[in-house]
Amino acid sequence: TAIALARQNRARLTLLSVTPDFGTTLVAGYFPQDFAAETRKALHDRLQVFSETHLPADLDSQFIVAEGKVWQAILTSAQELGADLIVMASHKRPKLEQILLGTNAMRVVQQAPQSVMIVRNPR
Repeated sequence: TAIALARQNRARLTLLSVTPDFGTTLVAGYFPQDFAAETRKALHDRLQVFSETHLPADLDSQFIVAEGKVWQAILTSAQELGADLIVMASHKRPKLEQILLGTNAMRVVQQAPQSVMIVRNPR
């Protein structure tokens, strides 16, 4: 969906992935010293492979690895990039949760100044 929208509007597609903030003293004490940097590097490498595998070579695209709470990182990144649209997946949830958006999607929808498109994952 995001690829089709980017092509239709001649827009840049930015993939964003978010790692938790390991920087707080309470959290950092439970992980090896270089764990946060290694996690960001591994995520960067996986996102690069994903981009090369799934995004057309002629599409103007980039990818970003952010850190922190998912919904906040999405909003901050969208603002910094000057994004016109945020496209997010909403994964299938059991029973009552099927009619509700996940916490991250809900917060992005509620707080984003730009349009947000939620794409349902049929799995």
